[in-house]
Amino acid sequence: MVGAPGRAGGQRGAGDGSPHSARAFLQFPGLCPCAPLWQMPILLSMVAPTEGPTGGAAAEALSASTLAAVWGDLGRDPAPGDLVLQAPAPRPAQAAESHSPAARVAGDLGPTGTLLFLVPGAPTARDLAAWRNALWPAVHIVAHSRSGSDGLARHTLGGVTRLAGCAALPGTVLLGRPRALVLSPEATVEKFDANAAGWSGDPSSSTYGHHRWMRRFVGLFAPLPQAAGPDAPLRILDFGCGGGWVGIEAALCAQAARPGRGVELCAFDPSPEMVRHAERNAREAGVTSFTGRTGFGHAPPFPGPGEQAFDLVLSSGVVSFAPDAAAWFDGLCACLRPGGTLVVGDIEKSAAGMGARRARKALLPVRELNALSRREARALLVRHGLTPNDAAGYQLTRPIPELMHFSETRLAGVLAAPLLLANRLAAATNRTVGIPPQSRFDSWVIACTSAS
Repeated sequence: MVGAPGRAGGQRGAGDGSPHSARAFLQFPGLCPCAPLWQMPILLSMVAPTEGPTGGAAAEALSASTLAAVWGDLGRDPAPGDLVLQAPAPRPAQAAESHSPAARVAGDLGPTGTLLFLVPGAPTARDLAAWRNALWPAVHIVAHSRSGSDGLARHTLGGVTRLAGCAALPGTVLLGRPRALVLSPEATVEKFDANAAGWSGDPSSSTYGHHRWMRRFVGLFAPLPQAAGPDAPLRILDFGCGGGWVGIEAALCAQAARPGRGVELCAFDPSPEMVRHAERNAREAGVTSFTGRTGFGHAPPFPGPGEQAFDLVLSSGVVSFAPDAAAWFDGLCACLRPGGTLVVGDIEKSAAGMGARRARKALLPVRELNALSRREARALLVRHGLTPNDAAGYQLTRPIPELMHFSETRLAGVLAAPLLLANRLAAATNRTVGIPPQSRFDSWVIACTSAS
């Protein structure tokens, strides 16, 4: 279900040619009006009518009834703040940043608006991916609707839904939402509450060993720091814990290294369901002290009033979900005591496999577009006064993930062990001698210390 309208004053008038009329299109290079559908709240033109296969029959073919069916599928009516646009061609042309589709759309899509973006003709998945990339970061494409031999269908990352009784489309309609909305706290909680169980991994799966190795690799990446004092417990924070396994691995290691001395594992996540899973996993794994809370990276719930900062802060796979990376790093670093150790890891946006997915996949999870590179993350850590002292790439990129999936689904997991060994060896050699380079890994991890 799409959210409520988000921008007042966007409603156009009765079509009299005035500035408040739907006929008074905004003229920008790059896109064209989808159709003369006067009931739509905003219509935007961004290409000269003579450029490319635009306007004309294709625009008129996107009829009011077809648009009504698309809006109906979303469970809502068009509203102020929404945009309906048509692309000038199946693939975007190069444009200066100030004239890019994203820049043009950003000023006219309401904060909770919906973009319906018609790509004419028979665009390929690569064509749709190119438009998706061109519209980022103004909007994230969350679905697309297109006609096939069996009628109209809506495609999402979760699957395909057939839309009965809908007219054919003269192309493919991309459905976009504002980036800030897709990454909002409310959307994050809803998404992770719904998927919390899957983040603990499936012990019966042949890939479970890889699942646990990734979390152990990050959790044990840095040597355990000293506690703040000789009698103080070692305080560990899992910053955006998910299923909790990164913090659990560190806490179990600390308990073994500090017998008879205290180890406190704290963890938080935006999702209450995630925190519940993390608490159960910690208890079942043998963690002796666990405190879980809900919260967000830009305003973490730890340390609370009267609580000490942490000796070790861990965060894995979280910053790519942050709408504001700088604010997220502010929150991350605020949890660390002077002289403490911080380990942060996430997906690598410049990995060869990530680049290939962005080029050929029409739909992607938002984090793959929002991710940082290892170089960018390191610069943010330095800017926050931390000293990086170790780093590595891990999770080999394409074709290793595809081989793992093939092994799991077609070969009963027979390749799981050798592929895990390849990942372990590659991560170790990247860490020590920088080979293979970071671009051959889908993830990175950096360890650093704060000034004493």
